[in-house]
Amino acid sequence: MKKASLLLVVLFVVIASVAQQRVPVPSALSEKMSHKSFVSADDNLNPMPGFLWSEASVGFAEDLLGGTIYDLQSNSCSPFGRLIMFDDGTISAVWTRGTGPTAYSNRGTGYNYFDGTSWGPEPTARIETVRTGWPSVAQLGETGEVVLAHGATGGLVFNKRMTKGSGAWSQSILPLPSGVNTTWWSRMITGGEQRNTIHAIVLTLPTGNGGVVYEGMDGAMLYYRSTDGGTTWDKDGVILPGMTSAEYAGFGADSYAWAEPQGNTIAFVVCDPQNDMFIMKSTDNGDTWQKSIIWEQPYPHLNNGVETDTLWGPDGSASLAFDKNGKLHLAFGTYRLKFTSTGYTFWPGLSGITYWNEDMPTFTGGDQMNILNIDSLDAKGLQIGYYNLDWNGNGELDILDGGGYNTGWACWPQLAFDDQDNAIFIYSALMENFDNGTQNYRHILSRASSNNGTFWGTIIDLSDDPVHMFDECAWPVICNKSDPFNWYFIYQYDNEPGTTLGQDEDPPGDNFINFYHLLLMGPSIGELPGYSIASVSPAYPNPSSDQASINVTLVQPVQVSITISDVTSRQVSNTQYGTLNAGVHKVVLDMASLRNGIYLLTVTAGQQQFTQKLIVR
Repeated sequence: MKKASLLLVVLFVVIASVAQQRVPVPSALSEKMSHKSFVSADDNLNPMPGFLWSEASVGFAEDLLGGTIYDLQSNSCSPFGRLIMFDDGTISAVWTRGTGPTAYSNRGTGYNYFDGTSWGPEPTARIETVRTGWPSVAQLGETGEVVLAHGATGGLVFNKRMTKGSGAWSQSILPLPSGVNTTWWSRMITGGEQRNTIHAIVLTLPTGNGGVVYEGMDGAMLYYRSTDGGTTWDKDGVILPGMTSAEYAGFGADSYAWAEPQGNTIAFVVCDPQNDMFIMKSTDNGDTWQKSIIWEQPYPHLNNGVETDTLWGPDGSASLAFDKNGKLHLAFGTYRLKFTSTGYTFWPGLSGITYWNEDMPTFTGGDQMNILNIDSLDAKGLQIGYYNLDWNGNGELDILDGGGYNTGWACWPQLAFDDQDNAIFIYSALMENFDNGTQNYRHILSRASSNNGTFWGTIIDLSDDPVHMFDECAWPVICNKSDPFNWYFIYQYDNEPGTTLGQDEDPPGDNFINFYHLLLMGPSIGELPGYSIASVSPAYPNPSSDQASINVTLVQPVQVSITISDVTSRQVSNTQYGTLNAGVHKVVLDMASLRNGIYLLTVTAGQQQFTQKLIVR
């Protein structure tokens, strides 16, 4: 495993005083609209004939697990359940992998395994014998693992082996309930004694995707359970109480997520904007369930084709996590939307990520059309994820556009907690100044809490290295647990914004799944003698011909210096600023004497270094 020496370190401290400045969203951005059809994506993309997948490597402190041309990892929620750690420190990772050249006939689960020292080679084939998608991986017993995915047609595809990381997979197909023709978009966890109970949720295929109405629902959510490691299934595609046709007309693809279980206590959240947002929780390993409505949809039993007024609601992406005491914490995307006859129109520029836990009031019983208004939530301190961040410090939001997804411009939250009341929060958001001329790139952002989510520290751009500044960084998936040193997550990146399924990139390009680790340190600065905390904004404007500015944010006084080097690593300037106090420092860079070309700008703050690309024209 490569060291995190080039990665931005997230520390467990409350840093409210240096939080990244937010700026108002210009009307031109807030009025941009997108439309989500009731038909969800899965298999409908044909890449350009003859376009072949190729391998790539990155010279950066991350690990490349594999690649894919098929680039849609989820329709809504970032798919928790694709990265798991075992007690011995070994790790398994999965993703949807498709390599073309036409119709992705070989699409299936990409799998890689970390043996405690290094990751295996990039996979050259799926693990299944049939075409699949949307995998989840989970520990099975003490040393085994299980992968569940949906087949192109028919039931769920189930693979297991009792020795993780090696050996043949044993494959079976879970039979469909009578009256169901296909199930898609599954999510799976394992819990119970010795991780031998398998829990899964999945949707019956909606009519818009070629499915049928089942038990009065156009997209019914089914629950599966096996208490003997998948040998038998005592809950075989059942609809849980409170999720029937009496309450809902149907559910949307991927708008649900499991929490990492705590023994026999399990829970998942449903965040489909068409319905109530609610949590299903069981304390007896799935025998009985308690439903808690977190946000009440103001149009009960909303059917496809019903038109509504404009309202604020969840964007379909959410993350649910238990803390060490068994309390549930929730992060979910919110935006402005309006249902139409063919789906719903939404305003991605009016979006953010909201935080809630079981000790807080629910978003029910009030003005349900506006109770999730992001401005009022922000005023209450409940917004923790933003895209309208002024990274370049010019007081304006310099964003062109963003698209290709069904979520807001700040989306795909992931939450995790350790046994010391420390929390990590990561998400993806549009970034200032990083665009391809028409759309801005998304980066992975992070912030931490040292007091169980009561306060959150500064927002940090984890993709600010020159390798990823102009990459689309999407769908972060947090590991099911941390070790004593790090948190871990995987994400997908490529060099164009949006998804191929949204026809933003033609022909489709290579996409890569990277493994990323965040150094777990704390709980206080006082325990880290000589260590400093800093963040550096991207240079603006970039490219530039005369001057550019950066913001250097410090949590404590520290010595700062800035060097500029050319692409041959020859240093062309070095400026020592001495010891700067905690706070935000704007630094103006004079580039008038530099020749046109590409340079590397390195800010050294104490023992940390931040390097970015600087273009002079």
